[in-house]
Amino acid sequence: MSGGQQPASDPKLTFHPQRCIAAEEAPDFTVPVYSIHTIFVLVAPSVFAASIYMCLGRLILITNGEKHSLIRARWLTKIFVVGDVVSFLMQGAGGGIMASGTIDAMHLGENVIIGGLVVQILFFSCFVVVAGIWHWRILRVPTGKSMEAEGLWKRSIYSLYAGSVLIWIRCVFRLIEYAQGMLSREPSELVAV
Repeated sequence: MSGGQQPASDPKLTFHPQRCIAAEEAPDFTVPVYSIHTIFVLVAPSVFAASIYMCLGRLILITNGEKHSLIRARWLTKIFVVGDVVSFLMQGAGGGIMASGTIDAMHLGENVIIGGLVVQILFFSCFVVVAGIWHWRILRVPTGKSMEAEGLWKRSIYSLYAGSVLIWIRCVFRLIEYAQGMLSREPSELVAV
C-alpha cells in the first residue's frame, strides 16, 4: 500500500488503539479493556516463536543437515506450531473466561492461562533442545553445504538462540505473574504489562 497505509488485517490497527484506551483507563480498567489488553500481550510470543521454528527448519535444509536433526525438517515447524496453537487457544480462552467479570470466572481464567503458558514453555523448551542437539551434531560432523554456508547459518543459529532466550524469559515471567495471582494486585502495580 502506498502512503504508509496499513492493510485492514494489520494487528497494529487493533492493538495500538486498544493500548491507548487502556492507558486512559489506568488504573481503573474496565473488564473488556483489561481482558483484550491481556489477551494481546499473552499471545504475541506465539507468532514470534512460529517464525523461529521456521528459521530452524530452513537452516536444516540450507545446510543439508536433516540427518543431524531429531525431527525431520518438514515436520519440525508443524509439530511446534501445533504446540503454540494449543497454547494460544488456551491463553485466549483463559482471557475470554476472565472477561466474563465474575471473581470465580477470573480465577478459572487465570488457571487456564497458566496451563497455556506451561504448554508454551514445554513446547518451546523442547524446541530449544532440538535446535541445540542439531547444532551440536552439525558442528561435530559438518555437511558439505554447512561448510559452504558456515558464516550464514552460524550467525542465524545464534540469532535464533538469542530470540529463543528472550521469548522463554518472557513466558516464564508471565507464568510467575499469573501463578502469583493477577487478581491479587492492582493493575497499576503490574510491572512490564
